[in-house]
Amino acid sequence: MSPIYEYVKSQVPAVLYCEKEYNLLPGECYGPVIRNVYIIECCVEGYGSVVINGQEFSVSPGDCYILLPGDTIIHTADTKEPRKGYWCAIDGLNIGAIFKDAGISPQSPFTPKEIFPQLCCCLKKMVDDWENDDSGKALRETSYIYEFLGVLMKGRKPSVYDDRIERALGLMEAKFHEHLSVDKLAREVGLERSYFSILFKEKTTVSPHKYLTSLRIRKACDLIEKEHCSVSEAAAATGLDPCNFARIFKRETGKTPMEYIRSIK
Repeated sequence: MSPIYEYVKSQVPAVLYCEKEYNLLPGECYGPVIRNVYIIECCVEGYGSVVINGQEFSVSPGDCYILLPGDTIIHTADTKEPRKGYWCAIDGLNIGAIFKDAGISPQSPFTPKEIFPQLCCCLKKMVDDWENDDSGKALRETSYIYEFLGVLMKGRKPSVYDDRIERALGLMEAKFHEHLSVDKLAREVGLERSYFSILFKEKTTVSPHKYLTSLRIRKACDLIEKEHCSVSEAAAATGLDPCNFARIFKRETGKTPMEYIRSIK
């Protein structure tokens, strides 16, 4: 496995790197290593093992496993028949919550055997398309990830509270410009505030306040860039306090509003 790929933070699922892995040497070992993105591996032939946070798992043909950000990983190829297959690095805002809903964890990293052919097909599409360089590549890569996640989640019963969190996300999108607090959102979807916050973070990986703030800043950026609004107009239109807008804007984007305006000219 190549240890190098460019990490690009993405609001939508994105393929950061993918590779056909058919050249491992017998007994080859890689790690320990800690990734900051999600790694998916499919073993088509051969054998090996993966150690996740000190716990060892054997890998054989028909195995697909998922490694989570922050875990310490060691890969080892079999001394006689090194594993062969495909792997990819992906990231995106809600991927962690989806993997959690699918039952993926450092203690249980493998996907069900019966869906391996479909999952491996998704990875093969990523690898086959990786060297292409056209304007539709990013869209195709996102579609491959959604296809993979769709296969992974097929047949699983949705959480009883999933629709309430989805409703909260819709309310944020529709009413971001209003005085929309976490308390009000929780009441709107019929949940107690603290429990709502827990469920929301499980699904999105961030708190409701953080999500709403990031959404408002994204909307402000669109207003400044596409509608040519002034900084004060963008702040007022997105429900943010004009006195704190510049500070929040820099925290979220890494730039002051004026630096952002200069960067898009």
